[in-house]
Amino acid sequence: MSDEGWTWLQNSPKWHYFRDGRSLCSKWGLWGNLKFAETENLDSPDNCKACATKRRKELAGLLP
Repeated sequence: MSDEGWTWLQNSPKWHYFRDGRSLCSKWGLWGNLKFAETENLDSPDNCKACATKRRKELAGLLP
């Protein structure tokens, strides 16, 4: 099982991308084990815009 990916939290209106227990937008943290989505849809209107932007840059090789 991966330790990173997109997940939805009950107290957040949007999906966030998490790595090492922290969202890419730095607004959310994870406690415990959550399941991550098996697919990645960066164009979903349900995603956090900041997380999607950072993830797009990572995939393009613009961020380490």
